[in-house]
Amino acid sequence: MLSNKYYKKGIKNALAFIIYPGKTVLTLRDNNIPPEKYNQKFDYIFLDRAMERSSDLMGLISNLNKYCHSQTRILIYQRNYLWQWIINLSESLHLKRKESRQNWLSIGDISIYFSSCGFEVTRIFKRTLCPVFAFGLGPLINWIGTLLPFFDFFKLDQFILARPSSGFFEDTHKSLSICITVRNEKENIEKIIKTLPLVCVDQEVLFIEGHSSDGTKQEVERIIKKYPDKNIRLIGQPGEGQGDAIRAGFKDAKKDLIILYEGDGTSDPDDLKYFYDTMRAGRFEFIEGSRFVYPLVAETMPLPNKLGNIFFAKWFSFFLGQRTTDVLSGIKAISKKDFDILSEHWGFLGFQDPFGDFELLYGAARMGLKFGEIPMRYYPRVYGSSKSKVFKHGFYLIKMAIKGYLIFRKH
Repeated sequence: MLSNKYYKKGIKNALAFIIYPGKTVLTLRDNNIPPEKYNQKFDYIFLDRAMERSSDLMGLISNLNKYCHSQTRILIYQRNYLWQWIINLSESLHLKRKESRQNWLSIGDISIYFSSCGFEVTRIFKRTLCPVFAFGLGPLINWIGTLLPFFDFFKLDQFILARPSSGFFEDTHKSLSICITVRNEKENIEKIIKTLPLVCVDQEVLFIEGHSSDGTKQEVERIIKKYPDKNIRLIGQPGEGQGDAIRAGFKDAKKDLIILYEGDGTSDPDDLKYFYDTMRAGRFEFIEGSRFVYPLVAETMPLPNKLGNIFFAKWFSFFLGQRTTDVLSGIKAISKKDFDILSEHWGFLGFQDPFGDFELLYGAARMGLKFGEIPMRYYPRVYGSSKSKVFKHGFYLIKMAIKGYLIFRKH
């Protein structure tokens, strides 16, 4: 019943969406690890129903850290314990081969056991309402299950992504690239440089200039000469839009950690140190700033923008399984290593993100990065005008949100 080609193809597609090509993978189906693997660290450790078959669950989990580096992801594949009676009946009727050991564990059980051994769960997703083709009925049922999250509770296949906690690895110094995207922000440039703190000793400031018409590029060049001790660089983005600027800047960044800081002068630069300290300690791997903690005046964010931001935050928290309250903020942080992997698959959703926010968010979720938020102070714009158009861009963002939802649910 549960070993047909249709069912196996669904599992394979789910794994292919998570495990990036070219990465090292250790697959475990029980407690035994081949001796030749003992001295190697892996990008992914895939527990292919090993939790079901293990006779020593805590021994299995506690030994995993020996094969982890700081960016290793543990992918646990486990069948839903609600299916126990269906599988037992199938075995009794000889519709499937009988298995010797089956530990039926809930997602809550697995999360607690991993937490007790120093691992953190970063993402949970479920697949397969009907594991058989059944003359085309199976694909139809699974398609309905993709659209309606209510059915997730009953799905057979459960995938849990976890990572080693930051306590496994030494808290070391990391260098920092502060990437500042600017287009027609001439009057904001020197103010930013004057107020930008020295967050760490090894720090660079990288301006990504987007074809300005007000002399922004020339102003940055002037500032580079005026403040040689600030380690400022300037590049021009090859295309158009904030998303293109983010990708170009992050790709050109030279340091270990990257913090995006939009150059419109609306964010407080003193908040950057909190992003750096949290990333350096490894507590989170992708951080969004949240503008909805401190009081906001109407000039800072008009009501339509505020409602749109709240909607998107609730939407992404719902289907990505990690809490976020602000997906369109002007400060974000990620490591250079993680971004380089994410960048290789930029555009995997099949659309062009003009802002870059969704591309970063979807990519970080697909990689199973640990999300975090830090409150950021947000002020009215003093110079220039906002590049966003509420209704035009709002409808486009809704299309991206819906398409991303369907792709993540399908895979």
